[in-house]
Amino acid sequence: MKRALVLTLICTILSSVPSNSQTKRRSTSKKPTTSSGSFEEKKLAEIKAGREQIATQIKALTQFLYLFGNISKGIETAELVNKNNEQTSVGMSAERIAQSKSKLRDSIKNVRIALDQLESGFRLNPVLQTYYPKLAGVAKLGQTAESQAAAGTFDQSAKSLLAAVNKLTDALVGLG
Repeated sequence: MKRALVLTLICTILSSVPSNSQTKRRSTSKKPTTSSGSFEEKKLAEIKAGREQIATQIKALTQFLYLFGNISKGIETAELVNKNNEQTSVGMSAERIAQSKSKLRDSIKNVRIALDQLESGFRLNPVLQTYYPKLAGVAKLGQTAESQAAAGTFDQSAKSLLAAVNKLTDALVGLG
């Protein structure tokens, strides 16, 4: 029951990460400006929105990794208990272990999708394209983490996601 609650929490966190299409900002101010001033304001607004997208992704990923560590450790412990035929309170049926692994893999897939959307958003946005090289590869790290989780190497998957957080942090600094 406790694990199901934690997995539900992970899915909720990941589904709350806004996609690029949801973060577009519209200005309602009606200042008289020249066209170059208006362009500069729009450019600054796009850069600010890009920073906010990266920051949101960093927050979601770090929260996910915090929960990921506990869940994967619980799965590992339950598998060890089952392997040794021990009777303890941390034991889970093989079916429940498989369900937990499946939910964890699905959550990592959602992380990969969010990273891909973020990277694509920067690549396709003319204003943010200059910052794209700092972000390039973060989707590949998500894909690597997903592949590692599919292979059952959750520890390696977490390390790949940590590398993604580091890359996102460097990109955020580059947008400053």
